Amino acid sequence: MNLIYLISALYLLSSLIYGTYLWSQKRKISRAGVYFAVAGVLVHTTLLVVFLMRGDILAGSTSRPLFIFSWLITLVFLVSQLRFKTPVLGAFVLPVAFLGTLPYVIIPDGMITQDPTLANPWILAHILSIFLGEAFFAISFLAGAIYIFQENQLKSKRIGTHLKKLPSLITLDRINHLSLLLGFPLLTVSLVIGFILAREIWSEGWTWGAKETWSTVTWLLYAFLINGRLSLGWRGRRAALGAVVGFCIVVATFVVGYIFPGQHRFD
Repeated sequence: MNLIYLISALYLLSSLIYGTYLWSQKRKISRAGVYFAVAGVLVHTTLLVVFLMRGDILAGSTSRPLFIFSWLITLVFLVSQLRFKTPVLGAFVLPVAFLGTLPYVIIPDGMITQDPTLANPWILAHILSIFLGEAFFAISFLAGAIYIFQENQLKSKRIGTHLKKLPSLITLDRINHLSLLLGFPLLTVSLVIGFILAREIWSEGWTWGAKETWSTVTWLLYAFLINGRLSLGWRGRRAALGAVVGFCIVVATFVVGYIFPGQHRFD
């Protein structure tokens, strides 16, 4: 079986199992979801190593970066479970990971001609750092969204059995905080590498195209959120709303970059 299909299948199975966990009180179900997610990450890691060893270009078309993002967001989720034990997040993370593999499944290798410029290892470092940072932001977004939902339910005194499966508000706030602290430096590193690459590849510095502009807006917004957290003591609902808005900007940046790639068009 093609390993790409196997990875996609493992993430799908894990998604279905975690989805079942939302409607069940059994911890054994969530453990099964972890096993399939771990298996998916291991196979995914192996395949990416094979790609690198044979000199495949992992940048360029939309499908390849999304394939890397699927790996990173699953990896970040699994590592977060070592500390926070919040399997409910898996019901949201693994479907995203599965969907991220689909473009690579649908578009076979060899159908897209890649610009040889993309073989530059610093471009891979640029992609890895930005997508790892965005994986942390995605976890922060989920923690923030669940925080807002749970707080609204508690305030309205609609306390059902589903709330018992959700992490506490304190735990969600800690996940949000830690994810921001880890994601922001990675985003910063990615932008710095991007600036250096722009000078090397196009013989000019930063240009204010659509993708670059929205990336800067994203960085400024998360810098504002980090400052609010560390200097102004933002916690709870305000921080959760910030994480939700921040990731919406991340998604908008990706969409804008896809529609108006500017200098980022290589394929």
